[in-house]
Amino acid sequence: MVVRIGSGTAPLAAGEAQPVFLNEYNSCGNLVRSIPMPVSVSGDHKRLTLPVSTSDYTEGYISLSEDGSKLALAGYDADPGAAAVSSSSTATVKRVVAVVSADGTVNTTTALGAFSGQAVRAAVVNGSGIWVSGGSGGIMYTTLGSTSHVQLTTTTARSLVVSDGQLYASSTSGALRLTTVGTGLPVTAGQTMVNLPGLPATGSPYQFLIVNAGSGSDVLYMAHDNLLRKYSLSGGTWVSNGTIGVASDKYRAVTGQFNANGSVLLYAIRRNDNATAASGEIVTLTDSTGYNSDFSAVVPTLLVQANDYNVFRSIVMAPDVMAAANTVSLKAPSDSLDLKLSPNAARERVVVTFNATGMSNPLIIVTNAAGQAVRQVPPASIQAGKATIDLQGLPRGVYYVTINDGKKQTTKKLLVL
Repeated sequence: MVVRIGSGTAPLAAGEAQPVFLNEYNSCGNLVRSIPMPVSVSGDHKRLTLPVSTSDYTEGYISLSEDGSKLALAGYDADPGAAAVSSSSTATVKRVVAVVSADGTVNTTTALGAFSGQAVRAAVVNGSGIWVSGGSGGIMYTTLGSTSHVQLTTTTARSLVVSDGQLYASSTSGALRLTTVGTGLPVTAGQTMVNLPGLPATGSPYQFLIVNAGSGSDVLYMAHDNLLRKYSLSGGTWVSNGTIGVASDKYRAVTGQFNANGSVLLYAIRRNDNATAASGEIVTLTDSTGYNSDFSAVVPTLLVQANDYNVFRSIVMAPDVMAAANTVSLKAPSDSLDLKLSPNAARERVVVTFNATGMSNPLIIVTNAAGQAVRQVPPASIQAGKATIDLQGLPRGVYYVTINDGKKQTTKKLLVL
């Protein structure tokens, strides 16, 4: 699951809020679905947009809950095109957390007055608890649907991960680079961030992955100083197991999973300059070298190249449907919307019908196979659970129709002839 910033149809002006999509790809690099974040307010559900910059890559870091059931992403309650959102006051632009379940439902009711005048960078969810990182405001704790927060630290932080019941954060404050945050999952003020022993105390870390290779959280992969680095915990100290890439590769994000055969399947984002034609690649690699062994000879394979006017920001494994089945659903099941497309396949237009019961201000978005939004039907054009979409001018191919009111969401595939 990849955080994609930008509609793909318009240039990305530096600092301006952009629409955000979660693109899910399979292991071959084929797009499975694209989940749009809300761009309009619906009841208690806020917008979630993100900016791009040619010098800052620290916003928009997504995470997967430790139980594998939900994603969390932080952004801004601002319209696409809003200027300078990273430095905006929270009096006008709240910092929002999206919690996304395996079926694609999106909850953006968590809207904070934290990080005023500063960037919000990442969020991680565990049950109803949410931890949010940002600029010099530090790390905040809140709960799903809350508008208040507790400030845990005053130390700047970037990507967040919960592993083995412990909160971790990457940082560039002083000598901190990859740290524990308090003990376990802290919820009170006055927490201390402690650098993991043996790791660098300089440089620029981004997203990271902690893997349980059989004896706890003992293998680490980190996008750091443009390289992909591996470490193993040995004798209480993290020992370097080599690097992949060169400075021009600009690795920014990494995720993966431990396989039953002892290898680790990795996915990473590199070559991201937040610019047209340099907006990111997804690569994959399998580390079969094992615990505390050098992996620098492993060769990455290119899976996906971002399109013009898109930026790939961060990456995480998709939430697991079986894990989600064992948790309380955030909202009504998406198929309760009974979304239908007629005809399907279609040439000039398609009629969209759905169960509008309990929905408020639904929005319909049509995306192409690359995840780019190509048609949008605003709430005012949807009457009694029905809307007609003009398809003229669209190339033949597979598209995806998504309906979302901030509380419920579902997507169906559409074939355009």
